[in-house]
Amino acid sequence: MPDRTVSFDLIPDAIVTVDRSGIIRQVNSQLTAMFGYQAGELIGQPIEILLPERARQRHVHHRTAFQLNPTMRPMGGGPELCGCRKDGSEFPVDIMLNSLSAADGLVLAVVRDTTASKLLSEKLRQLAYSDPLTGLPNRSALYRELGKSLKGDPAAPIAPTSIALFDLDGFKEVNDTMGHSCGDKLLKEVARRWTAVIGEGPRIYRLGGDEFVALVSNCGDPREIAEIAGTMLQALDKPFDIAGAMVFISASAGIALAPADGADVEELIANVDMALYKAKANGRGSSVFFHNALRADAHARRELEIKLRQAFAQGELEVYFQPQVRLSDAAVVGSEALLRWNQGRTVVAPGAFIEMLAGSPIAAAVGNWILRTACETAASWRSMGLQSTRVAVNLFPSQFHGASFVTELEETIAATGLPPQSLELEITENIALNGNAATLAPLRKLRDLGVQIALDDFGTGYASLSFLTQMPLSRIKIDQSFVRGLPDDPKLVAIVRSLIAMAHNLGLGVIAEGVETVSQAKFLRSEGCDEAQGFLFAKPLTASAFEALLRAAERGDALHAAQA
Repeated sequence: MPDRTVSFDLIPDAIVTVDRSGIIRQVNSQLTAMFGYQAGELIGQPIEILLPERARQRHVHHRTAFQLNPTMRPMGGGPELCGCRKDGSEFPVDIMLNSLSAADGLVLAVVRDTTASKLLSEKLRQLAYSDPLTGLPNRSALYRELGKSLKGDPAAPIAPTSIALFDLDGFKEVNDTMGHSCGDKLLKEVARRWTAVIGEGPRIYRLGGDEFVALVSNCGDPREIAEIAGTMLQALDKPFDIAGAMVFISASAGIALAPADGADVEELIANVDMALYKAKANGRGSSVFFHNALRADAHARRELEIKLRQAFAQGELEVYFQPQVRLSDAAVVGSEALLRWNQGRTVVAPGAFIEMLAGSPIAAAVGNWILRTACETAASWRSMGLQSTRVAVNLFPSQFHGASFVTELEETIAATGLPPQSLELEITENIALNGNAATLAPLRKLRDLGVQIALDDFGTGYASLSFLTQMPLSRIKIDQSFVRGLPDDPKLVAIVRSLIAMAHNLGLGVIAEGVETVSQAKFLRSEGCDEAQGFLFAKPLTASAFEALLRAAERGDALHAAQA
């Protein structure tokens, strides 16, 4: 037989030839380097010397089978093998086999160390199934694990599985106002805190954005998953230190159990998402179990969003105006622009649709339209000599956080001719969450333009009192929930009295909303509240009706209810 050693050494792969009995006849330098032997230590030895002892007997069987049917076997065409170096260390290998001589029974094996490729495959698998930000398993991993849990043995019932879907309340505001890097740090801290509190049973996934899932396999007890969800929600009670700032965050949770709430992955995820939506509607920090009525609610929401889109496109949305009255003399000093849905015979108040609209993709477009319409209308009244001194417009969060909001507002003011001092923007505490530079900068620019800023529904959100000292505000609005029980509820009396005094001490004006009785108006006036609005004075009016009210005021027909 010709000497192939030199030619084998020119081949970059490890080469070994084996005779009919499995004895090594030739090796090249690449193989000896791979396994740590000298050539003389291998030639004449059984090929199984290159395998771990536990695999040798099985390899003899495979080798014999190949001798009986010596067809070429390509890389990746056989069972996964493990090589064993001289020092006893093991590593994964792939082998190509080819018969050199049927008469002599010689077989050539090309051996490749697959350690690097396996590490790469594992790295790719980790990338495919893990979230790079938090290190938690991701959406793909969740769907894979759920699929395994719910599929199971076709002949056996589906194993009970519990799932809780979490959404961080107010995270978008933190992300928008503090920046994406701080938002990412917060997500990592939330993941770390949750992983620490739940123990080994449940598994936590990050689906993307600010959505997380806790999955508990073989759990059909609603009390167990409710306790886990409660523990995770409570873990957010303490503030987070993000870039030196104390950040408060909460979460809402939807809970579902398989197979009762879904026998496949898509159905279970859809149903737990409905439960989460309900939990968020209930308020921060709450959790809700899925039940069938939520499906009907979700269908109704989809129908409502479709109809709202159509209503906006067809001009069915209308801006009404509610007068804002100075309590000292009942003079109309401003108005608040309020959205209504004119369906022909029926005018729908915003309570039926505004919450859904605020979270919809068309919120910013509708908000900008309201703002422009209010400015155009107020400017037209001024051109008629009707001096309602300002118009207040509520902002949607998506509208305020838009990158071009200030520029667009400047263009609106210039196009309509409304003096900036005659425009007041109403923001909620949650819109301006944390009062950091990203929020303060546009607000200060607006104040520098002369636009007034009112803090709407003060006391109902989550801002601290220091919030008032940081924001460039013109006035605060006392929420109607504090006004409703006046003047009979001593606790509400104390709260409202304190709010008025605090605002005045900070140089801010005060307006109370939801005033419906003469006794409420008298109390507010006696406590020094500057202005009020509510059904006692007038319901929200169409633009033409409000214009008539202003004309009446010009004639001296003031709204006397405030002075009753």
